[in-house]
Order: sequence, then C-alpha cells, then structure tokens
Amino acid sequence: MRPLLLALLGVCFLTEFIVEGVGSEVLEKSICVSLTTKRLPVKNIKTYTIKEGSMKAVIFITRRGFKVCADPQADWVKKAVEIVDTSTRRNTKQTKPTGAQHSTNTAVTLTT
Repeated sequence: MRPLLLALLGVCFLTEFIVEGVGSEVLEKSICVSLTTKRLPVKNIKTYTIKEGSMKAVIFITRRGFKVCADPQADWVKKAVEIVDTSTRRNTKQTKPTGAQHSTNTAVTLTT
C-alpha cells in the first residue's frame, strides 16, 4: 500500500511540472490555445514574440517569466509592442569597434 501511495504522489508531483497552464498560458511548444482579452501592464512586459500559424498571436513574456498570448490585431497589443520596441532600442547600446583585434595563433596539443 505504501509504495502505491508514493508512486501516486510522484505522478502528481511530475504532472505539476509537465502541465504549464490553462487558458491564455502558452504551452511548452509555444502554441497558443486561447488569446487573452485582459490588458497587460506594459511595465510588466519584458519581451514578446510573434507566432504565425493557425492562430496568429503575440506572445508577451512578463518580467516574472509568464507567457501570455494576445490578439495581434487588438489596439492595446499594437501599442504595447511599440512601447517594448522603443524601450528595447533605448536600452541597447551600440558599441563601435575600437580597433583591430589581434589573433593569437597558439597551437594546442592534446595528449591522451
């Protein structure tokens, strides 16, 4: 009886990690099963991806790591994408090379 109970608890524990979510959550393969109608605060959005296919969606990735599917045609989604794009460009520093890099031609011999 005890091994059966432990096995059942183990299966329940593993199921919690395999099943990611329900509703507007994104499954592991990044396939949207539904689109959220709830607006996300832009300050909570870290980045996004755009998925094409049977269901077109913008997948917002929040600062906490949650993935939420949204309708790419919704006005709030378009504005959020623009804001994330401009903040990403502003935060990305473009560096110019300071000079040629010298390669080091060092031979390495591995012995076994």
